[in-house]
Amino acid sequence: MFVFITSPADKTYESVPMLEYSKENHPMEKAKIDTTIYELQAEISKTLAHPIRLAILHSLRDGERTVNELAEMLDVHQSNLSQHLALLRVRGIVKTRKQGSSIFYSVFNPKINQACDMVREILLDQLKQKKGLAEAYP
Repeated sequence: MFVFITSPADKTYESVPMLEYSKENHPMEKAKIDTTIYELQAEISKTLAHPIRLAILHSLRDGERTVNELAEMLDVHQSNLSQHLALLRVRGIVKTRKQGSSIFYSVFNPKINQACDMVREILLDQLKQKKGLAEAYP
């Protein structure tokens, strides 16, 4: 099975094997795992591992916004916000569009919002479970 990794900076595509099986005829041998895809996934996870970046993505879910709009919505200094947006852009999570002197930011792939929603749902489930356990054992 192959996955295709996109580099948003230069619009290149690379085929990366998810599992690399041993070429020898040893049916009892375990498959060797190519960790490249997991390393790339870890990089995205590290990029998302900041509350301001998650808030940025949440704010962009309904469409593109300028830095000024995001700074006002999130109550974050523009210089700090710009650093977070730059990192998200370099990692291919957000994209930009320039119109006049304004730069508009939007989510590069809407699936990132779905992933964030799933993580949030898991978190809420865990909080409910902990609350239930706390109430069951006073």
